[in-house]
Amino acid sequence: MRPVVHTDGAGAASDPLFSGASGAYLGLLLAPPIVPGLKWVGVTEAWALYAALVGTVTAVTTVIGWLLSSRPAVAVTVGATRARWLPAAIAAVYAAVGFASLEMSGVSGVLAFFFGLLAVLLGVAVAVMSQTRYTAAVTAGADELTRWRASWPESAQRRRLHVGGAIAGVATIGFAVGAVFDIALLQYISQVLFPSGFVLLSTGGTRTVVATERGLEVRLPIARQFYAWEELESYELDAESLVITRRWGTALRFATADIDDVSLAEWTLAERLSDD
Repeated sequence: MRPVVHTDGAGAASDPLFSGASGAYLGLLLAPPIVPGLKWVGVTEAWALYAALVGTVTAVTTVIGWLLSSRPAVAVTVGATRARWLPAAIAAVYAAVGFASLEMSGVSGVLAFFFGLLAVLLGVAVAVMSQTRYTAAVTAGADELTRWRASWPESAQRRRLHVGGAIAGVATIGFAVGAVFDIALLQYISQVLFPSGFVLLSTGGTRTVVATERGLEVRLPIARQFYAWEELESYELDAESLVITRRWGTALRFATADIDDVSLAEWTLAERLSDD
């Protein structure tokens, strides 16, 4: 279980970006069920249904955004747990259910599918933002021990490119086959799969690691991640790579040649982790 660093969020400023994204996420999930409800009471005009959808998303986004904007500690609390990824998972299931019910629900199923896919993206954004805010809260005022800036080791880069290229290639071929033979399911799956491969192809750049008394902070271009020392198990250093093994999850890998002061980084890790 991930160690929890207690933060009260005191003094934190309003956070309109996180609150707005959270509100839009809920709005996208709550809007599609409005359509069958309106049809049940006799409202079938396209303009009325469209207005109801837009109005629902707007209203939910506004209300949730207003509620959360004055409670920045919520993002910190969510970011401290792995439950931060739950909204994205729920949206993925929501989209899958919408797709599976296309024949029975018609327009409602289509809306649920596409709104669910958009909600997945917002769910991921909410998870990343909450994790970044948690990291900022945990590391605020912590003494810095050392820092280094490094990319992935060459071997890890090759694996990432191979896997990402394979996923993107399979998705592209699958979409083409689905289009030629009019297989809607294959087209939808390929559209969902392609971004995953593209993400792997476009990531893996240089990261900045800040070792503090509380743990390791990894700074990415648009996000920050925190790993308490209790979450890390051991490290291994050779001429090519520095690998830090986590108790849960994938290991952290860095190119040794990119680290300016390897001896200081190793000393910091050796004081707190075992050397494999």
